[in-house]
Amino acid sequence: MKSKWWLEWVIGTGLILLSISHWFPLGIGPLELLGAFAHFTVILSAISIFLSLIYKLRSVAISALVSLCISGALVLPHFSSLHSSGQSDFTIGQFNFYHHSLTPEKGIEVIDADIFTIQEMNDDWKPLIEKAFATTHPYQVVKPWEGCCYGIGLYSKFPILSSHVIELDRTPVIIAEVDINGNHVMVISLHTRPPVAPNETPERNAQLMAVAKMAAASANTCIVLGDFNIVPWDATFKDFLKAGDLTPVRDGFQATYPMDLGFPLIPIDHITYRGNLVGTSSNTITIPGSDHRGMVVGFAFKD
Repeated sequence: MKSKWWLEWVIGTGLILLSISHWFPLGIGPLELLGAFAHFTVILSAISIFLSLIYKLRSVAISALVSLCISGALVLPHFSSLHSSGQSDFTIGQFNFYHHSLTPEKGIEVIDADIFTIQEMNDDWKPLIEKAFATTHPYQVVKPWEGCCYGIGLYSKFPILSSHVIELDRTPVIIAEVDINGNHVMVISLHTRPPVAPNETPERNAQLMAVAKMAAASANTCIVLGDFNIVPWDATFKDFLKAGDLTPVRDGFQATYPMDLGFPLIPIDHITYRGNLVGTSSNTITIPGSDHRGMVVGFAFKD
């Protein structure tokens, strides 16, 4: 009887502490990684409630319900639908091709966006991709990367009026001013450092905040997109949006990574904006040979 009580206490307390840690990871690497999978804590809590009711484990059921409320409050708002039926003035896409992919030509075939960025661009792909889009997307800014995995490219049907590539903590970031039917839009594309081995969470956070400040300082309408290596319910991502006065576009959960199991688990690719725009659509696309799904968002100008 005593051992059963201890087991219930451990399970119940463990669920509550796990859900709380998603809100307050305290800068601890393993807890931050667990937080990226907070939606699974929601599922685990729901299953625990169901099993507890079957086996009459009242204390576990109560603890699991508390855990469900805590983790659900963090994650579930990010499952909301876009609810937009407006027409798009243009589309913009984010595609992480995966540096070690052996079939970039198959990835090229699925790209369908007026403006798009490719992450993990390497020297071998550069001429192949440039040639494939030379006619349809003649305006290009490309910074390949010899090693893994921070090469980047920006391709546009619309004129790129100016552009430059800066380096944030050994990582290239493209900043371009694009003329979209007479509207000047700043496009910033980046691929942040990852919060995994080696744990570069501080570098990632600093990159995001630096780009947020650039977006906030821009007099033009601005779009910031890329592989941010962060989930939308992470406190740092919320700080990034606030600092840049940015709004994310996502239609429901739309996970993009990893594709190793054939389906993604977490949403770490993002398209955000500020200024004279409204998001009209958001879709994810399978990229053959990549460990990410691509993301394409439609925008309309407000005026």
